[in-house]
Amino acid sequence: MTSVNLQRRFARFFIINGYLPKILLAAIIGCVTGVVAIAFHKSLEWASAFVLSPFQGENALPWWCFAPVPAIGGLLVGFILFKITKTPEAAGQGTDNMIHSFHHKGGKIRRRVAPVKFLTSVITLSTGGSAGYEGPVSQIGSGVASGICRLFRMPRSLHGIFMLAGTAAGLGAIFKAPLAGALTSVEVLYREDFESNAFVTSIVASVTSFTIYIAFVGATPVFAVTPLFPFTNFYELLACALLGVLCAPFSYFYVKFYEKTEKSFAHLKINNAFKPAIGGLLTGLLILAYPEVAGGDFTAIGNLFTNLLPTTFLGVMMLLGIVLAKIIATGFTVGSGGSGGVFGPSLFIGGFLGAAFAGVFEIIFPGLLRVPEAMILVGMGAFFAGAAKAPIAGVVMVCEMTGSYSLLPGLLMSSVMHIAFSRSWSIYKSQVKNKFSSPAHRGEMDQDVLRVVQVKEVMTLQELCPLRGSDPLMGVLPYIDSSSVYPVYEENEYLGLLDMSVLRNTYMAAPGMLRHLLISDCTVKAPLLLASQDLHAASRIFVRTGVSELCVKNAKGEIIGILTHSSIFKVYDKIVSGKL
Repeated sequence: MTSVNLQRRFARFFIINGYLPKILLAAIIGCVTGVVAIAFHKSLEWASAFVLSPFQGENALPWWCFAPVPAIGGLLVGFILFKITKTPEAAGQGTDNMIHSFHHKGGKIRRRVAPVKFLTSVITLSTGGSAGYEGPVSQIGSGVASGICRLFRMPRSLHGIFMLAGTAAGLGAIFKAPLAGALTSVEVLYREDFESNAFVTSIVASVTSFTIYIAFVGATPVFAVTPLFPFTNFYELLACALLGVLCAPFSYFYVKFYEKTEKSFAHLKINNAFKPAIGGLLTGLLILAYPEVAGGDFTAIGNLFTNLLPTTFLGVMMLLGIVLAKIIATGFTVGSGGSGGVFGPSLFIGGFLGAAFAGVFEIIFPGLLRVPEAMILVGMGAFFAGAAKAPIAGVVMVCEMTGSYSLLPGLLMSSVMHIAFSRSWSIYKSQVKNKFSSPAHRGEMDQDVLRVVQVKEVMTLQELCPLRGSDPLMGVLPYIDSSSVYPVYEENEYLGLLDMSVLRNTYMAAPGMLRHLLISDCTVKAPLLLASQDLHAASRIFVRTGVSELCVKNAKGEIIGILTHSSIFKVYDKIVSGKL
């Protein structure tokens, strides 16, 4: 058996045999992605330690010398992406590139994307670039899944499902949040929908990857130092709702600044290889004033829990300054082509915004919030939920990162309020509104498209000359046109259509036989279509009978015209292309 035949058998096995084979393949994807996530984690640790080593110890360089480091990292990234590997799709935020691949490329990702994204993301993050871990790992995971699907010669429909499983595996591992990883992968594709077909495989891949990852890294939640928060009371729910509303203008600025920066760098008339270096230089200057914005970890968020929240408006303004600096630094880093994500910065921004809100609340209403630090987590979940249009994923992500669901009511309230005031923008520009807007689901909607068009809208009105089945064929042969359709009756009973192919075949084989044939001998059983039938039902009749034309009757049973098989394809093409 050849390798091609073996691959086809594997593909058939995964398509036809239902859930179990798909779950098995999802587990394989999760295993591979979990190992890759461990390698990414360790590589980033080593690279960060190497970059920071000159700034630590007795003979440490002054902090301001770190300013050009992001530019050096950006220069390396630019040359790797655009000169050495020529992989521009690995630039920028990985999650949005994954979303674009799902909708427009059938979930297919070039083989080189995953290793290139791995390397460039490690360089960007270790040299101080303001970006998130999730973008690289999600795109790496989806690249791993795409490679496995290509190995098994999976069809287009399964490529997308398993690509989301790879994304879920990457997110579930790197954030130690298996449920949130699966939810994020199926929720960020749309603004008002989610990819339900991929949820089971995403769960399996995410849990598998998470299990492998924590076996080497440890199961401690990302925010292990957070205090235990009591269940949110009525006043705190109102505060959470207010924080959700407050997130809206900041997420608007975040999205619009990122979009503006990305467009500005795209139109900048210099070689693409140098653009990440410029973004890195601008980020480095911001780091001089706000060192908290460097990198992609959550150390600064953890410090908010251990240090006292601001009790003066000056302290609140300092936190808001960090929020704005993080927004600008992320725009410079990722918008210029640096390799990273925007999910992590969203959590960072939301956390500092929540801390600033808690500080103001304590100044105005001292003691009303039982645990003001809870607003840090509420801000994290709410900000990402509104910026990414992923309410459930953002909420569950924060709960799993803290190891507690006690803040769930407040998180839900805050996230819903943010989304209510931010429906017109999203940090992921490749998101579409719902499944009906996605090219990935156009094939699934073929039947729905044909069901909304009736035969009478497409048919050709035409008077047809009926024939009697018992009449000799030679008697009518001089008067019929081989390109026309003739219904055949016998005593007012419809028999079918005169089959011109029988006439041609008989004439070619034995011309003398024609004088012995009746019209009924050359009749094909083809039912009459109702003018009120939809095109989907009509197309099934065409397939069953094998004819290319059918007669159409009205409600009274009178034949009023014909419908051709080709006309169905023509009208479908017009519908899906927006011409009808």
